[in-house]
Amino acid sequence: MRERMFFHSDKYSVHVCDHCGMIAKADMEQKDYNCKACNNSTDISRVYIPYACKLLFQELMSMAITPRLVVDHSADGVDEPGEGTY
Repeated sequence: MRERMFFHSDKYSVHVCDHCGMIAKADMEQKDYNCKACNNSTDISRVYIPYACKLLFQELMSMAITPRLVVDHSADGVDEPGEGTY
């Protein structure tokens, strides 16, 4: 069910700051990653979330409610920095 609902429908990639948990700005062409909340540019992880979840986070941020994602690098066998799950 997860495959049908997530991988084939609205899988979306976002970059998340490992320090504060906020969605970071990512320029994939120049490989420039930057968190505006805590000025971090080194500890940024890419996670996959449903697109509806990203839209919900943006709506909450527009109302001054700050959702945060905690990245766990030990989940799903991912040990290298830069990719993880939330």
